[in-house]
Amino acid sequence: MTKGEVASETNDDPRLPVIVVGAGMAGLTAAVSLHESGVPVHLFEASNGVGGRIRTDRGEDGFLIDRGFQVLLDGYPAARRWINHGALRPRAFDAAALMWTGRRRVPLANPLRHPISIVRDATTSLFGLGDKVRLARLAAEVSVAPWQTANEAATSLGHDVPASEFLWSRGFSEAFVDRFARPFWGGITLDPHLSGSAGVMLFTLKMFLSGSALLPDRGVGAMPGQLLDRLPTEAVSLGARVTSVMIEDGRATGVRVARRKIPASAVIVATDPASAAKLTGVQSLAAADAAVGSITVFLAGTQAPGTGPRLVLDATRKLLVNHIAPLSDVQPAYAPKGKHLLAAVIVRKDVEGQDLEHLGERARLDVAAMLGHAPGSWRVLESVHVPFSQFAQPPGIFRKLPGNVTPTGGLILATEATVDSSYNGAMVSGETAASIVKRELAFREEAFRD
Repeated sequence: MTKGEVASETNDDPRLPVIVVGAGMAGLTAAVSLHESGVPVHLFEASNGVGGRIRTDRGEDGFLIDRGFQVLLDGYPAARRWINHGALRPRAFDAAALMWTGRRRVPLANPLRHPISIVRDATTSLFGLGDKVRLARLAAEVSVAPWQTANEAATSLGHDVPASEFLWSRGFSEAFVDRFARPFWGGITLDPHLSGSAGVMLFTLKMFLSGSALLPDRGVGAMPGQLLDRLPTEAVSLGARVTSVMIEDGRATGVRVARRKIPASAVIVATDPASAAKLTGVQSLAAADAAVGSITVFLAGTQAPGTGPRLVLDATRKLLVNHIAPLSDVQPAYAPKGKHLLAAVIVRKDVEGQDLEHLGERARLDVAAMLGHAPGSWRVLESVHVPFSQFAQPPGIFRKLPGNVTPTGGLILATEATVDSSYNGAMVSGETAASIVKRELAFREEAFRD
């Protein structure tokens, strides 16, 4: 990585590598796109691994622990372009859920995937037949929508509104919103009040209709790992924090890593919004700086949960746990043979900052009640608090997000903060950033030859 260390800080040679700062999904996508187009690239990551928030740790006891409950949505357009899902050897969640009513678990299935369930689900007491008809109509609408991102879905509304308001406007009942929409989409957006943009809700509905929720056999961290494998080893530096971007005559000419000056033909900043704002001075990144956190309690046991590969949602909305994900029932590789692993997800803001051990015990009791098991059937393996799982996406936020191009020449953004808070948004931003840089370098290469 040292071939440019003694080069001039003001070198405008387009043959210098493009430096990508940050190895999350946006930075990895940008780096792979550049490399596979023949553009030299160097990726710097401050931590000891790639993926940003999409990471997986393997415990000494053989359990796979993701950085919070996460799934891969193979319907995501950007992921379909860049990820070989089959190579990840994934297993899918069933296109159905079990709704905890306080007394029993009521099944609710996608009729397109489970046509035999239509009669059963039409008579469920969770919400009325009218809501099921309205949901079918909405599903038909979003299925044919051309959206590639949640940003596009929100923009298509003309006037963006909260997800709950959108559902009320479509005639959905209070029972539907409270018993299904809040635990289901609240678990996805980490906002059980459904106060965020309706575009996010609509886009995720489209994704669940067009694909499946998957777990790879090496955990969700295998997805960024696959992108990393497409880059030369010498093009990636881990544990290397970029402290500043070098600017000369209004143009980015490289970065500083510790005390070294590393020249570049262009710089792509692909960090979290707060870090990106410090490195680039782009103040509009503050629109994506409001953190939404989550707590996931991983529970281990020897008794099968009895749910099959289905989420269990708290339709009562009275428990601490919003939903249970039977990880090893979906993907057996998540637990050693003879053991089971669950993820109990907490999305309530009022418990932020509370003792994780205490929250883990409360979650364990909730899980036992929802599954009808003795409390001692499950033990807390680990409680994972992710303070920044997503950035808040209230109605109208997408108009406030910055674009990829900054006022500084050769300085480009690649971050979900330019699209929407998802790894699909991050990858779309990485694609766009790489395309911008490739076009700019082509022009500069022509001028350099002249």
